[in-house]
This record gives sequence, C-alpha cells and structure tokens, in this order.
Amino acid sequence: MEVAQRYQDRLESIKSNVKKAYQSYLPNYERFNEFRRFIFETSLSSDDIDLLNSLSKPSLEFNITEAYISRLMGEFSKQEPSISVSAVDEDQAAPETVDVVEKHLRSIMFDTKNNPVQYEVMKDLYSGGFSCFKIWTDYANEMSFDQELHVDRVFDPTLVGFDNLAKAPNKGDGNFCFELFPMHKKDFVRDFPNVDIDGLNFQGSFAGFNWSYRAGNDPIMLVCDYYEKKTRKVKIVHLQDGRVMTLKEYEGIVERWDDLSMPPAIQGKPRVSKRETVVRYRCISDQVIDYKETDFTFFPLVFVDGNSIMLKNSKSGGAAYQMTRPYVYHAKGAQKLKNFAGISLANEIENIVQHKIMIAKEALPKELPWLEAYTDIQKPNTFVYNAYSDEDPSNPIPNPIREVQRVPAPPEVMQTFTATDSLVQNILGSYDASLGINDNQLSGVAIVEAATQSNAAAMPYIVGYLQGWQRVAEILVDLMPKYYKTPRTLPVLGIDGKHDYIKINQPNGVQLNYGANVLNVRVEAGVSYQIQKSRALQQIIALMQASPLFSQFMNEKGLPVLLDNIEIRGVDQLKEMVDGWMVEMQQQKQMAMQQQQKEQQNNPQIMKNRVDMMKLEQDQQKNQGQFAVDMEKIHLEEEKLVTEAVLAHSNNSVQMVKAQTEQYAKGVALDIEREKNVDKRYDMLEKQLERYND
Repeated sequence: MEVAQRYQDRLESIKSNVKKAYQSYLPNYERFNEFRRFIFETSLSSDDIDLLNSLSKPSLEFNITEAYISRLMGEFSKQEPSISVSAVDEDQAAPETVDVVEKHLRSIMFDTKNNPVQYEVMKDLYSGGFSCFKIWTDYANEMSFDQELHVDRVFDPTLVGFDNLAKAPNKGDGNFCFELFPMHKKDFVRDFPNVDIDGLNFQGSFAGFNWSYRAGNDPIMLVCDYYEKKTRKVKIVHLQDGRVMTLKEYEGIVERWDDLSMPPAIQGKPRVSKRETVVRYRCISDQVIDYKETDFTFFPLVFVDGNSIMLKNSKSGGAAYQMTRPYVYHAKGAQKLKNFAGISLANEIENIVQHKIMIAKEALPKELPWLEAYTDIQKPNTFVYNAYSDEDPSNPIPNPIREVQRVPAPPEVMQTFTATDSLVQNILGSYDASLGINDNQLSGVAIVEAATQSNAAAMPYIVGYLQGWQRVAEILVDLMPKYYKTPRTLPVLGIDGKHDYIKINQPNGVQLNYGANVLNVRVEAGVSYQIQKSRALQQIIALMQASPLFSQFMNEKGLPVLLDNIEIRGVDQLKEMVDGWMVEMQQQKQMAMQQQQKEQQNNPQIMKNRVDMMKLEQDQQKNQGQFAVDMEKIHLEEEKLVTEAVLAHSNNSVQMVKAQTEQYAKGVALDIEREKNVDKRYDMLEKQLERYND
C-alpha cells in the first residue's frame, strides 16, 4: 500500500526535526554511553591504557562505583510503587469502575516488574542519567481479537528523541518525539516487501548517526517511528445528566438509543474545542513507508529523567539546555584516583628488588656448588665469598658482600588508595560503611538509619522514575475505554497482593465506558524498601510489646500485615498458610461456640437453671399481668368515684336550683296573697266608707 504523497512531502520536515533534536541531545547520549562503559565495562579509557603501557605500568582497575549502583538496584527490586485512582466526578464514573481501573493498573505494573522493565529503566537512570518508557498495544495472542495494553523499555534510550521545546519532565508537552530502531535488511524486506530499498548503500549518515551501516557483514538499517501531535476542532456538548462529549459521540448515542424514555437532552449551546491526537510516520532514509492516526491522546514515548539540571550556554547567547547526569557522575574523579593509587601500589610491588645481597665481582667463588647459593636465593644455603683478590692476602676486597635493604613504598600511596572509599561515599551521600560504628560496636539501628540515608541520597532518581510512571499510568487510563470495549475479563491485582480476573462490559460485570478526563491517577513511592520493612517490623514489635490489646489485635487480625514486612525465605508460602490458618481458626472458633451452646443445652444444671429462669420469667409475667389487672381495677374505681362525685355535684346543683325556684315561687305566691289581702282590705274600707256615708 503506497503512502499518500502529502505524507511523503513531510519527509524533509521530519528529518530536520529529528536532526535538530538528536544533535541538541547528543552530549547526553554520549555521556550515557560513556558512563555505562565506565561503570559496567572498564573505568580505564583507551588513552589511560596507552599511557600506562608507555610507562610500563600494569593496566589494573579497582571499580567501586558499580557496587553502589548494584546495592541501590537491589533495594529498588523490592519496591512496589503505590497506585491510587479517583473520579473527578462520581456521577460520571461508578465506584466499581474506578476500583477495576486501579487494580488493572497495578496488575500491569506487576507484569512490568517481572519482565523486568522497571529494573532496566532504573538501571538506565542510575548508570546513564535517563531512560524511556514505551506504551503499545497488541493482540492477546495470534487467535484473539482482544487487544492488550503493554509497557516496555525502548530498545535503546540513546536512539529516542523529543522536541527541544518540551519543558515537562516526561517531554509530553512537546510537538513531536521519535524512536529509531535497527533492523536487519532481510527482516525489513520480510516485514515491508513493497518498500524499495535499492537506493540504500548502507554507508549514509542521518542526523549525526549512521542511518544504514554494516555490523560485520550484516547490513543494518534504522527505521524511524516519528510521532506528532495533530490538533483538530470538535464541537462538544453538555448534557443534562452532567456528561460532556463531542457532538458526534452524542449523535451516535441518539442513533443507538433503544429505551422508551428520551435520551438526555443537550444543555445550552455546543461549543468548539480543540482535541489532540497522535499520528505516526514510519520512515527510512529516503521515504515515508507508513502513516497512521493512532488512538493515543498522549505520546506513547515517555521520557524518564534521573537527576538532570537545566543550564545556560554562554557561548550560544544564553540558550538553555538539559544536562542529564548518572548517579556516579561526580564520583568519576575519585574512581580514577583509586585506580591511579592502586596501579602505583601494584607497580611498586611488581618492581620490588628480588636481590637480597650485593657482592663484589672479585669476591664471587669459582666453585659451582658455592655459586648455587647466589643463583638460587630462595633455597636455604651458605654464602661463601673470596675475601682477597686473586687470593692475595695483601689485596683484600673492601666490602666484599653486604645485604640489600628493601625501600618501603611511600605511605601516601596506600593512604590514598584506602581514603578514596570514604571519598566516594561522601560524594554519593552513601554512609553505610561509616555510620553506626562506635568502639568497634555496630548498632543494628544505626545500620538501618544509615541505609535509609543512602536511599534518601538517591531519592531524586526515584522521584524521576515515579514521574515517568505517573505519565505512563495516565496514558493507560486514557487508553482503557478505547481498547477494552468488548465483553472480556481483565487481570487485576488487589492491594493485598492477590491476583484475580474481573468481567467487564457484560451482564454481572463492570462497565468500562468512562469518558476522557474523568479519572485521576496518582503514583507514589510505596513503603516497600527492605530497610523500611525492617523499620516497620521493629515498630510493630515495639507496639505489640507496649500494648497487650494491640498485640492481641495483631495476632488475630493483623498477621498478614506483619508478614508483609518480613523478608525470609518462603514468606509467600507462609502468607498462604496464614490465610488458610486464619480461616480454620475462625471455623474452629465458630464450632467451639456451637459446641459450647450444645453443651450448655445438655447440661442438667444449666437446664434446671434455664427452667428456673423460665419459671421466674413466667411468674414475673404473671405478676406483671396481675399488676396490670389490679391497676385497671383501681383505674376503674377511680373513674367510678369521679363519676359519682360529678353526679353528686350535679344533684346538689339541681336541688339548689329547685330550692331556689320553690323559694321564688313561694315568694311570688306570698306577694300575690299579700296583694289579695290588700285588695280585700281596700274593698272592706270602701264598703265601710260607703256605710259611713250612708
């Protein structure tokens, strides 16, 4: 398949960007390779060896820098970075989704630890000053349609480059990055049979390095994967349920909507936003052989910084540049001084005078048996010499024989040779061999503290490594919903170290369909160094001794935590045995409780007590019932008395009213009777008056 001409036209621009990036970082590449050879191969350069040969001195070296890196690597191999994932908006990501993402990230990190990707990257940081992660996808196997996410170290960190304008430690804010990887000519022809490479002569130069060359008789060519950010404008919408997505994604949801209810409506007006994607150009010296628009939002190459520093170059107008430094960068001079002192000491020993005596020529005996004492000085014998020249007593030989005194080596040589060890320790900040010694007594606590200080001195490299892993985790979180769309199972690793598989995108499974920028991920240094484990174990033991309650808790519930801080052979089997033992103990405890209950049920005394208790409860219930009846009677009698009192009061009121009424009536009747009497008397007076008148 031919690549479109518009992509072929980008070749010169790509070559220019790669050349500038490679040449600007070339001092770091050279320093990387120089110190890798200095640490792991030889600490003597070719010029040093030539000079020693010209001085007839032995070409010896006494490499002590690798031991410090090896110790740090041993500590790092026991480290397990801590991963935590959280949701920016809990309405857009279910808690079970967040949990699955975090556990799957932990599983991927565990796989890279066993590969061992992390170990090799950290070795690059300590010995070379920088390294690079690579994220890629591939099918699970040759008969699978499911793709998996992978993290690996690039083939060669010195064949990877980034935009010079990138400022972030991971170089992800640049506009481009690239990786060069060598391929054998026959492998390239097999993988790219339609690409014409007849124009390559395997002697060319590209961006300051050989683009195609021969390794022995094998023709090797470099292939460049050039990644570039591509920005396009998209319309995004804000739905009423709080989700934010592109208008195209929303239209797809509406088309697939099969619910009776209406799909979530758009809130407000759509707005135009910019979305970045990564495109990949694959090219060789004279052509672009492939172009692909990837699903990556971030660069798949992640730069891992060790302990670099930004400097300004006064020769180029104050332009800033990044200088990467390996862990033993400043110890190089001390290592050379140790080599020089050791070589001088070895040369002194090599040139020790083997002759034990000095004798005048005339004093040598003529007899061969006596000459053997002079020719074989390692064999015990007696030296016989001539005291007179030509056996003439008048011509004695002055000082015919005397011993040769050996001149000792200058003490400064040995002092310098031994002093360089502490000098290197001071330079690297590693004090394990000097701290904790007091009157020839080595304190265990001092050893722990000294080792912890050494780890702290190398912590800038751990920080750089964690920053790289932080970026890797962000990329993986962004890729999961893009590649994990079908029903499948994902490997997960819990915080307790147990491996498992979880179903996704299917019934009774977790839906892994969260949107971009919904989840936050954080990678931190875990408390898993061997020294830190020893310290944690001592603290746990001290707390158990100080608090019996805490000791009981640790013995019953906290044994897994206690075993996590123990470094012994077979600790994994011990953890499994403890898990099973704790389950058995729980079952035995439940069985003991059931047995105790059963025994209590069958115990005559307990049964008698239970019957007595039931009788007491019945009597109490009976008394309570009788008490309730009595109280009810008292209540009824009180109500009756109250009623009678009310009735009596009513009767008294009626009788009083009746008496008042009768009194009033009698009063009225008396008044009427009185009026009648008055009338009668008036009538009588009238009659008397009439009779009087008459």
